[in-house]
Amino acid sequence: MPSFRDRFYDVVASVYLYNEYTGWRGLERLLEAVKQKMPAEREFISVIEKHAADERKHYFLFRRYFRNRGTMPLNVDATFGYVDQFVRLIFRSTLDGLDQAAILADDRKFFRMCRLIMMTEFRGMKQVAALLRNRLIRRRPDLERIYRVIERDEPSHCLPYQRWLTTKGGHLPGLAERLADFWIHYSLVALKIPLLFLNVRAPRLREFPA
Repeated sequence: MPSFRDRFYDVVASVYLYNEYTGWRGLERLLEAVKQKMPAEREFISVIEKHAADERKHYFLFRRYFRNRGTMPLNVDATFGYVDQFVRLIFRSTLDGLDQAAILADDRKFFRMCRLIMMTEFRGMKQVAALLRNRLIRRRPDLERIYRVIERDEPSHCLPYQRWLTTKGGHLPGLAERLADFWIHYSLVALKIPLLFLNVRAPRLREFPA
């Protein structure tokens, strides 16, 4: 049976690996839709390109972390996906089921998507800061290095979307969006992740998704 510390590392890194992967793939789909719908918006396209590339980079950092340890990540699903849950609550859809073209055709929906991304990344900044203060993370230099990379990248993921909303007349998050953010974060931290930690029979991935 793994030690408390090893189990903590497994759970935290597995949840991050899942979220970085789904974030990367979701942003790639958004990027293709934006390129088709708004080809002249080169600056905004470059923002999404960098964001997607960084999420991909973070995913592969976690994948290498597990490979170096000689183990596979826990098989977490959309229940642990921050964006998955946000999309479910705000758009009443699965992440894979989102119609990117329909979102781009409706300014209100597109602004909502930008706010969703912005809020997810602001929450991510706070979470990474908390992890980097965690003694267990600081005792694992290879994990700490990954979170330092994420810490360095995060501001470029949320601030450009905030600027986009400001310049295009999209308002800042409303009450429903703030409540969704609050619920997703605390249900993960206070309920779902502790239950995963305690479930020593939770299966592991048989292969990496990419």
